[in-house]
Amino acid sequence: MHERGKLIVVAGPSGAGKGTLEARLMEKYPQIQFSVSVTTRPPRDYEVDGIHYFFIDQPSFIKKIQKNELVEWQEVYNKNGHLYGTLRSFVEDALSSGKILLIDIDIKGGLNVKAQYPEDTVSIFIRPPSKDALLERLKRRGTDSPEQIQIRLERMPEEVALGEHFDEQIINDDLEEATRQMITIVEKKCQQLLAKKMENT
Repeated sequence: MHERGKLIVVAGPSGAGKGTLEARLMEKYPQIQFSVSVTTRPPRDYEVDGIHYFFIDQPSFIKKIQKNELVEWQEVYNKNGHLYGTLRSFVEDALSSGKILLIDIDIKGGLNVKAQYPEDTVSIFIRPPSKDALLERLKRRGTDSPEQIQIRLERMPEEVALGEHFDEQIINDDLEEATRQMITIVEKKCQQLLAKKMENT
């Protein structure tokens, strides 16, 4: 009988540095599995179906909603109205087989996952130190138009308020310190699972 797995839900404003922290966490613990979301948006040149996302059309996505096959889903307006969701089968498989599943997700989606799996979820909110720092990061990233950057900045106060409902918060001001905090939280909450996986490697 497997020990039940854990969900590590990571969310925060776009540009807060979630991806870098997640990469560092998974570098230290490669046994942590990354949750692959399902989306209706077309793949980018470098993206592989089933690795970066599961790419499906809108009617198929709607069917998944109707059949309750998604733990959560969102329509992301600043990405041309494309739909994004987390597959229930992916989550249930990880939990039943004793895996640690890392879910990088929109903030409201993260709260939905936590609401449905309260005993199984460790929710971590990553926040930038300030609005100015976020603006600088978004500009440096170079993937957003000035209009998109403005939308992201305007959303930050609401997102930070929602972040209060997460189990843990990390202010990503110093990358080394934020990485240390992230790893410490996961080690504390997933201690037995990590120890078991280390024995098996």
